[in-house]
Amino acid sequence: MTSRHTLTWIARALGVALVAAATGAGAQTVKIGNTGALTGPYNEFGEGTRRGIELAIDRINAKGGVLGRKVELAISLDDQLVPDRAVQNIRKILDAPEIDVIVGPGGSGPTLAVIDMVTVDGRAYCNPQAQTPTVVYPDGVDKPARKNVISTAIQNDVEAQALSGYTTQRYKKIGIMHESTGYGVSGAQLLSADIEKLTKSKPVAVESYNQRAQDMTAQISRVQRAGADVLVVVGLGADMAVIRRNMLRAGFDVPLITSGGGISLPYKEGAGELAVGTRATMLATYAPGKVPSGVAKELTDAYAVKFGKEKDRWWGDDPTTPQVYFALTVGAGFDCTNMLVEAIRIAGTTEPAKVVAAINQIKGLQISNGVANFSPTQRLLVAPKDLGMFEYVKNDKGQVVLSITKQ
Repeated sequence: MTSRHTLTWIARALGVALVAAATGAGAQTVKIGNTGALTGPYNEFGEGTRRGIELAIDRINAKGGVLGRKVELAISLDDQLVPDRAVQNIRKILDAPEIDVIVGPGGSGPTLAVIDMVTVDGRAYCNPQAQTPTVVYPDGVDKPARKNVISTAIQNDVEAQALSGYTTQRYKKIGIMHESTGYGVSGAQLLSADIEKLTKSKPVAVESYNQRAQDMTAQISRVQRAGADVLVVVGLGADMAVIRRNMLRAGFDVPLITSGGGISLPYKEGAGELAVGTRATMLATYAPGKVPSGVAKELTDAYAVKFGKEKDRWWGDDPTTPQVYFALTVGAGFDCTNMLVEAIRIAGTTEPAKVVAAINQIKGLQISNGVANFSPTQRLLVAPKDLGMFEYVKNDKGQVVLSITKQ
């Protein structure tokens, strides 16, 4: 005859088994953590990235998930592109052991503030937009990358090659302005070095400014007095709009060529019709007049269904194709997610060390902005060949739109 204690033990054992079955690997989700500028003046980065993450998750789950498990965005926090907030958010994510992989903040300031924390933690991490080379390559671009970091960003040296090659073919006296962040400083240094290498002469002036400054007339005047016949700016769109208005006020009538920030909505919205003539380099995935194909088309089709096109800041004015900057906002979140989940698939587990080791086995992965092929020394998705040079023009309806000038 079975004792009461034996029955109790059996019941408890069954209960534990049922809980284990309900929370085992087959029932759990693969969890992604993310922080980004979901609100504030730079929210085209964070909100766009989050939308891309969501679209990638929808696509992955529609195909059965990974390792027999669904994927979810378990933590999504707003840092407004402020480094201190990014640090607080990343700490919350790192303190959650259930988070399997991480998509980091946009911008070099917040990313540089958190990247060492993430490196020590060891979970696989994707950098969507921060361009400072030390984010991925702390010891130099000719040395191995951080073991757990991959990137969809246009790294500064890649962008500098595109800007210097285009500018030195057309102008002799090049002036540079840059934001005083890690991104701006390293970008200007790399750009200056490339210009000197190509022309055997230095830029005539290099001036810095603080993000969100409301007047850069003093810096513009110094570039103007140096005799620059072109101004190249490395920074974010909202600040570039201030620079463009200040150029008009100072009577500094030279061409304006910018880093990718010049393609962003804050620049177009802030500069208005003054944007016409501005040229900027950016991923050419969604170049005007170019019909997306492959995974890029899958992404735009899914975006149109989930978020719509009408009056949508992340889509843009053209109903047939998204704005150029879509590639580095929505596309970045989408590609980061697909690359991280591919590492989990290859690893066959979410165990951090094995997922990180699997990053180097990602080969030929087709995503929206290209093909991912990684190794211990190659962790960048974007190369100079992937960039185009764009110019703001007026269309036949009098609207300010982008046109591609070079790819």
